[in-house]
Amino acid sequence: MCIIVLLAGVYSLGFIVTPYWMRTKSTPEMIFILALTLGIGAIWSFLSAKDLEVRLEPLNAWQVLILLAGMVVLNFKTLTIDIPWRGDEGIHITRTLALTSNISIIWVLGFIVVILSTAMLAWKKSKWSIILGIPAIVGVISFNIVKNPLAGISSSILMRYPFINYWFYAIIPSLAMAIKVNPYQEVFFRMAPFLSTFVLVWIFQRELCRSKPILNLLWGLAVASIPLVYYYSSILYIEMPAIVLMLIVCFNIRSLLKDNFQTIKQNPAWYALILTGFIKETTIPFLVCFVGWRLIAGAVQGRISLKSIKTSLRSLEDELFIAVCLLLPVSFYLFLRGTLSQQTRWFSISLANLIKPIVYSTLLRSFYDQLGLPFLLLFFAGCICLLWKKEFLQAGFFLLLFVLYPAFFAVDTLIYTGYSRFNLFIIPPVLAGAWILIKRLMENRKIIGTISACAILAINLWTSPVYIDGTRKPLWGNYLTDTSEHYYPYREALTWLKTQHGNEPIMFAGMYYSYPFVFYFDQLDWTPLTTVSYTNYIDSNSLSLSRALVQAEDDNINIILFQVLGNEKPQTIASGQLFRVEKIFQNDAHILIVYHRKPQQRAKRN
Repeated sequence: MCIIVLLAGVYSLGFIVTPYWMRTKSTPEMIFILALTLGIGAIWSFLSAKDLEVRLEPLNAWQVLILLAGMVVLNFKTLTIDIPWRGDEGIHITRTLALTSNISIIWVLGFIVVILSTAMLAWKKSKWSIILGIPAIVGVISFNIVKNPLAGISSSILMRYPFINYWFYAIIPSLAMAIKVNPYQEVFFRMAPFLSTFVLVWIFQRELCRSKPILNLLWGLAVASIPLVYYYSSILYIEMPAIVLMLIVCFNIRSLLKDNFQTIKQNPAWYALILTGFIKETTIPFLVCFVGWRLIAGAVQGRISLKSIKTSLRSLEDELFIAVCLLLPVSFYLFLRGTLSQQTRWFSISLANLIKPIVYSTLLRSFYDQLGLPFLLLFFAGCICLLWKKEFLQAGFFLLLFVLYPAFFAVDTLIYTGYSRFNLFIIPPVLAGAWILIKRLMENRKIIGTISACAILAINLWTSPVYIDGTRKPLWGNYLTDTSEHYYPYREALTWLKTQHGNEPIMFAGMYYSYPFVFYFDQLDWTPLTTVSYTNYIDSNSLSLSRALVQAEDDNINIILFQVLGNEKPQTIASGQLFRVEKIFQNDAHILIVYHRKPQQRAKRN
């Protein structure tokens, strides 16, 4: 019952506290969706749970602190760097801030306390768990109906991604706000991916070699510095917590594939598996792959066979229950998103993409750039070790994921082939496969293991996608289109503008995609008069600057902050030489230029 309560709490946060059910067009429809939500939650919670015995081992505090310190040093600059232009981090930060401004963290913490208290009562087999749990859910529903605190958040925002993520992202900014600390600090929003990466690294290295904790930590840092892991360890995206859960599953895949339904529900990794779908809908291929691979495992083991119809039917019933536990929450989310939200992007299938040579050349390049050759070799060598030991199901599962995910995204949209954020989903099988060989090296060839860890760490740092100042390399992990993050020194530029021209109207120009300026205006406690001049993405810097100057002349604006796209600086201004370059702000990735109307021209205007 304790496990049921905890699962019900997670489900409630995802589907009841998050009021998808209130985005209906009529009251009868709302009642129907709410009843459906409650029914699915009850079925899923009871079907997925079973008595669980957890064996807790004492942690080596020094080992934890040393690993954490190493990762903080590695990520310190990236945790505090400006919000990038393009990419989706600015969008996720804006949505998190929208949540913190619409609802008090006290309500969220209160809900968590009630769920944990109910779980404790259930653990002690007290009937009070039911008496406390039902009023808690009724109270949440009533609060949403009466107050409707998320009414100001549009359905397209509420339902674009599973909103359960933002409740966790909002905890640190909300606590900062509660204790009167300025919440507009980039690091507050990047703690979720950073801590997720720390857990990922800790899981990987903790049992490599119990007698050599320092060597374990060295391998942990080698994993933390993998270009793909390093790039996303300190930028607010949704995927990283899901990657951690998927890694837990991959490390326990042997028992999860072979044990029956009742037995795997007593495995802690089962709960990592069923919670994966709550985080992002793109985990569906992983879940479907697991369901299909279990069917294959059942056929190999003889659980599913034409020779024994009765046993096969019982096994197929178990497989059906497993599929329901894994896919019901994420399928219900997609149903709600497709039904209640008009702005939805669905998966498209273009199998013709798979016969295009550019797909395979791009994927090979992405694997080499993002994973690094050492870990690629370790992964394939680990899979060979598994095959040598006749662990065909385990090796097959890793290799299937490694092939399936890149193909899945390539079939969806050709231009996203090899995109780094999508390749994150192959990190769990790659790490789990590489771990097999690394553990052997640690047990039998510790000197080779030490040298390998040092060499891989050095190679990863040498090929790092992050510059010394914490900015990420433009266009890294993008091959057929530009969807990546571009880092500009906006915080420094806006701080200077506030000091030098705080009372003057300012034009932001040179961009064809929005930027969350409001975040820095709130950080600086400054609300300037602004105009944003967007340009076409194919325009040159010189052309977009010329257009911005004409608009500034028409709007009587004296200050222009111009964002230079790429490395091409604008040519000398030819339109009457009305403006001059007053200040240039530069980081390792990009530059911003402040143009100021010349004094004599300002006098003429006046």
